[in-house]
Amino acid sequence: MTHCNDQLIDQLLTQAEQEGRCLIPPSSAIRKALLRRTGGTVVSPMPGLFARKTRWNELNRAQRHCEILRALAIIHPDWTFCSFSAACLLGLEVSWRHLNVVHVCSATKPSARPGAHIQRHQIDPVGAIRLSGISVTPPIQTATDCLLQTGFADGMPIADSAISKLGLAPEQLMEAVEQRATARNGRAIRTALTTLRYADARAESGGESVARAVMIETGFAPDWLQYELTDPFDSAKPIRTDFAWERQARELTLGELDGLIKYTDQTMLAGRTTAEALVAERQREAHLSLYGHPLLRFTMNEVRSAGMFAKKLQTAGIRQTALPTWLNDIEL
Repeated sequence: MTHCNDQLIDQLLTQAEQEGRCLIPPSSAIRKALLRRTGGTVVSPMPGLFARKTRWNELNRAQRHCEILRALAIIHPDWTFCSFSAACLLGLEVSWRHLNVVHVCSATKPSARPGAHIQRHQIDPVGAIRLSGISVTPPIQTATDCLLQTGFADGMPIADSAISKLGLAPEQLMEAVEQRATARNGRAIRTALTTLRYADARAESGGESVARAVMIETGFAPDWLQYELTDPFDSAKPIRTDFAWERQARELTLGELDGLIKYTDQTMLAGRTTAEALVAERQREAHLSLYGHPLLRFTMNEVRSAGMFAKKLQTAGIRQTALPTWLNDIEL
């Protein structure tokens, strides 16, 4: 019987993986068998949902969140996902700290109990759209909801990706934000409008968006995004850096956000091994060095520590401009 269960569980897990979701046990017997395997070959990211441990470990936080949502949509077909969960399903860049709970529309007052897996928002799901059979709030509403719940740094990836991935214009989003203004949410409105004012579709990842926001907040805004140089060994091949600052005429400091994802995510590896990706990055950096521009590399941990990050930028010789006063500049 145990052997039969093992085969069935393996088949069920494979089917769930092919459908990009967590496994929902079809019976109490299978659920008990899966629970016995948790901590070993199986993980349970939420009560009643399961996944194969090896594959789960390969997914990033956003991918895991979407797999949970796709399973919950089967269990609760009447649910409409909103806020950061809807943003994740729509393909927006969401800071992973906001994906610890599932965000759902509710007719009753909002709920967010400590330790809860579900956060309910008092949002009317009228006008919801369906993505592969899953109900989510419309793109403009989703982006607006998220911007009104975040600060400048965590809102920037939402704003950048809403423009680049969903084709929404900043003016559309600003208008939607202004329509939500009340006497009690003035600061949230100002922050959202300011974020949209600085939004830029050229950002290629959520991490780059957050890093740029912190640079702006600390007075080290980059002069260029995706700064392009020509590979000195191949004139037809461009080399781009995430950021660039002008120190003096024709003198630059180049900036690169380092992250493990480019060496571990199978999509970004594009068939290469991690070792091959590391060697390719070393070659790229060697080619960049021939231009003689200093290259500043930094991590998301440094970015999240604004004081440490600002000191690193300053030590690299990047000039600091006046700190922005934009939060008070937005007219409501």
